[in-house]
Amino acid sequence: MRIIENHKNKIISLVFICTVAIICLISYLNLPKDNTVYANEECLCETEEKNIPHEFYEDIKGAVKNPGVYLVNENNIIKDIIDMAGGLSKNATTSNINLSEKVKSEMVIIVNTKSELTTKKTTTSTTNSNNTICTTRIINSCDDEKEENKLININTASKEELMKIPNIGESKADSIIIYRNENRFNKIEDIINVNGIGEALFVKIKDYITV
Repeated sequence: MRIIENHKNKIISLVFICTVAIICLISYLNLPKDNTVYANEECLCETEEKNIPHEFYEDIKGAVKNPGVYLVNENNIIKDIIDMAGGLSKNATTSNINLSEKVKSEMVIIVNTKSELTTKKTTTSTTNSNNTICTTRIINSCDDEKEENKLININTASKEELMKIPNIGESKADSIIIYRNENRFNKIEDIINVNGIGEALFVKIKDYITV
């Protein structure tokens, strides 16, 4: 009986020692590996945050198919915004614009037609302190207030004059005339009430009209 009891105690002691050794080994192997993974994940997150480009809105006007405001990032160039606006419209020219120039926050891009470029031989495209990309539409200055082309009065303009407004064709010009014969435009926003002209189109033409 005593021999059996001694064997039993030895077995229990051996099992206990083995269990402690296994626990220590697992702790030794796992703890450094976990710390390394956490450190790597933290570095990866920081790297991803640094690689996210800054986004902002840019305004493009003139001879493009869909002038308006577009969301871009600091890696975009002027050509990217022209593409976002549906590309150049008929007779447009970019000879006075550096298409490879990177965009800047609150920049205004104005694309001219070939006829405007021929008629007004002014300076090549430049960027002023207000981040306006100027072409020959601007006379002796890059200030938007000094555009030679006057705004079109939607209360008095003829059908032909109304059709000079971007995205306004013959049918929409007729609709504007029909509306104003019955309801005078008190503000440019009233043009939204004209059949066929909604808020989306108003955003595109608001810089070309007045009352």
